[in-house]
Amino acid sequence: LAQESRIRRSIRYRSTVGSHPTSRLSAYYPITELAMSLLSGRHFVAAVLCGFALLPPTSRATYDVGDAEEEEEDDAMSVLQRPAMATPAAAASAAAVGASSKWPILVPLQRESVPLIRNGKTVAHKTSYAGAISIGHPAQDFRVVFDTGSAHVVVPSAACSSETCLEHRSYNISASSSAHAINVDGSQVPEGELCDQVTIGYGTGKVTGEFARDEVCLGGDSEETRTCVEVSMVMAVEMTTQPFKSFNFDGIFGLSLDALAVAPEFSFFNRLAGSGFGGELQFGVFLAGPDAGQEHSSEIALGGHNSKRLLSPLQWAPVAAKKMGYWQIQIKEVRIGNKTLDVCKDGSCRGVVDTGTSHFGVPGSSIGEFQRALTTEGAEDEDCRFVDAPSMDLVLEGIMLSLGPPNYMRPLPIPVGVEVGSARGVTVESGSQVDQPAASATPSSNSDVATGGTASKASHSCAPRIMPVNLPAPLGPNLFILGEPLLSRYYTVYDWKQAQIGFGLAATKANKEALIQAGQAVDSEDEHEEEIYSFMQVTVTVSVRYKQAGVVARGRRTLTAPGLALPM
Repeated sequence: LAQESRIRRSIRYRSTVGSHPTSRLSAYYPITELAMSLLSGRHFVAAVLCGFALLPPTSRATYDVGDAEEEEEDDAMSVLQRPAMATPAAAASAAAVGASSKWPILVPLQRESVPLIRNGKTVAHKTSYAGAISIGHPAQDFRVVFDTGSAHVVVPSAACSSETCLEHRSYNISASSSAHAINVDGSQVPEGELCDQVTIGYGTGKVTGEFARDEVCLGGDSEETRTCVEVSMVMAVEMTTQPFKSFNFDGIFGLSLDALAVAPEFSFFNRLAGSGFGGELQFGVFLAGPDAGQEHSSEIALGGHNSKRLLSPLQWAPVAAKKMGYWQIQIKEVRIGNKTLDVCKDGSCRGVVDTGTSHFGVPGSSIGEFQRALTTEGAEDEDCRFVDAPSMDLVLEGIMLSLGPPNYMRPLPIPVGVEVGSARGVTVESGSQVDQPAASATPSSNSDVATGGTASKASHSCAPRIMPVNLPAPLGPNLFILGEPLLSRYYTVYDWKQAQIGFGLAATKANKEALIQAGQAVDSEDEHEEEIYSFMQVTVTVSVRYKQAGVVARGRRTLTAPGLALPM
């Protein structure tokens, strides 16, 4: 490709209006309407489609994924990141399934745990939940993380030769009779032309990929138990080592609201919703947590929810700031024990419910307060989920979500002087950092944090699974990411039509035992826990490419859109 003449235009949104006469954009326009109203021609349409929202007006920095290739390794992962239509055959198949009352379709999720070693000892585990899908004809099988914090279906491309890609199953577009190589606007790539590319930055890690349209299926091998939808997707040609190389899952299956996708055709659920499929416009997520023997019992329900996974009725919270594209809710108060923290007193707190994040994300400015309040002394052989520590409560409108030590504590005690977790956590730049472990085996300069600020001779501490979230307005700065610690306690239902999220006590072994014990938090989880990951989508950059005969030309233009949510 380096020998070919081409133009690469990286399209990014800034926080201030640019000089281009068409760059003053209405904040409330959907991205696709925005693009079409501004410009004609494939390349500029694609450019505008890839843009996202802005930084505060006082900031003039342009946020994109950057040029670095790797992401730091630590104990958190976050894949935090718009909708589409089925083929006639897929729509007919879906209607038939709906008519036979097979909805919701249940997709089993397998929990994977990867140890994190410090000084020759396991101090924590990285975890993920992945399920099976297939793509194309004949079917190519993959395992993916179903992620409410991002928007796209992403799998490794057979054209990717990086070490990370080679560790996973790859998608061969040439081997699928139903596949087409496309550009970001959905047009097929002309013969001899370069295709458009996209770089997606997640809370931890990033991918660079090209676009394809193919049939994506999930729900099993039988026609009566599965559904197939034609979707535009991303074939990754580059994937950072962290977190992708560490896990066995192959890719990401984005389930966010439609505003996060580069175009509606890239959202699986939006395509499913437009296919006349016969199910409800909902999906439900059940994470069994690390209960012994429960590694294969988690699931996602598509086209409704599974009431058998509930121990209490659903309580609904409306989606806040829907145009941002995240499944996020307003948080009125946060309490630790009997104390109400100051962080949400100005009414600015929101929480993104993200199935692709392993930890509980806390606004970066308050991370120290949470650490001190939730960390306690521990012994080397102690299970930290049973220590005496305060509860953490999130007060929503008419709902209170409560987490105890069994939910938020790392089970393994941490030796004093050893740090795990990420000092940066989730940031706009986090998808562009070079691999460099944030978890350190060197002595901590703040070793008294483990005892709430009091010096102690304890050799170990019990620490919460929390990570800092440092994102600018309008998404931040007081943003929580409600990842696995909350999702393993509550069954969550995502209502696409009504734009609301339902919470009910999940029918996990731990919750059942806690109810039997008259509210005492008792469970039988094993010692396999996580390291940080987050697939919350935080940046998107699209490069529109084409050959220019006889001349090697390069150009870049930055468009401005003063109200389109998070900088992408």
